[in-house]
Amino acid sequence: MTSGEWLEREALITVKAYPTPSAKYHETVCIAGITKEEGWIRLYPVQFRSLPYAQQFEKYQLIHFRMKKHETDRRPESFRPDVNSIRVTGHIDTTKDEEWNRRREWISPTLNKGMCEILKEQESSKKSLGVFRPREVTDFLIVDADAEWPGKKQAFMNQLMLFDPPTSKLEKIPFSFKYKYFCCDEACRGHEQSIIDWEIYELYRNVRKKTEAVEDIKQKIRDKYLAKLCASDRDTMFFVGNHSRWPASFMILGVFWPKKRAPRLFD
Repeated sequence: MTSGEWLEREALITVKAYPTPSAKYHETVCIAGITKEEGWIRLYPVQFRSLPYAQQFEKYQLIHFRMKKHETDRRPESFRPDVNSIRVTGHIDTTKDEEWNRRREWISPTLNKGMCEILKEQESSKKSLGVFRPREVTDFLIVDADAEWPGKKQAFMNQLMLFDPPTSKLEKIPFSFKYKYFCCDEACRGHEQSIIDWEIYELYRNVRKKTEAVEDIKQKIRDKYLAKLCASDRDTMFFVGNHSRWPASFMILGVFWPKKRAPRLFD
């Protein structure tokens, strides 16, 4: 495959990070998913909130589209999508166990043993996306953050609102969220990583509509992201990806949390 070759693909979208201001693209969203051919892919840039409604896909929807290797992002999983070609072709729901299993069928072939293994593969082959089961999740942290976008990012947003306003102003959430956990590597000393999944910021906004009490908001978020998503009856997996400028710095991009399967007699 050459860098300029367009590829027709179907992908299961597993990651949608919260949008961030961009000097070049106004605002962008980190989108990642899985194809049958490549495994993990990153689609960039995607100005998601500016897409026509019919092309605004959700997590765990299947999309058909064209993509080619990204010219400037050298991470092996990074591709530039033809956003005009995006068509939503299906959705894998979670109303039945069979649907959770359909998601597993896409995700399981891409599983790593742990975060430590992904870091080693980053050094050896520049791996920048992955998924694994944490051995033990020890805490979920909610840390106070700036209420406004810092410096240049705020200027980008102000300029955008003045000359080319999007559907709504991109809100800066005044918290950052982090997991502390151990992965399955015997030598693992523990990891502490931010989670930037769009859903956690939407949860914050939804809870804030019902109460402005900060501690109540934090507790509701902890109840879901620690007590529910990482419960003992859940087969919790973390989607992770790194930063293009700091390749050894990985963030949690989302959580997959199906029920644990009962052991089968002949497994």
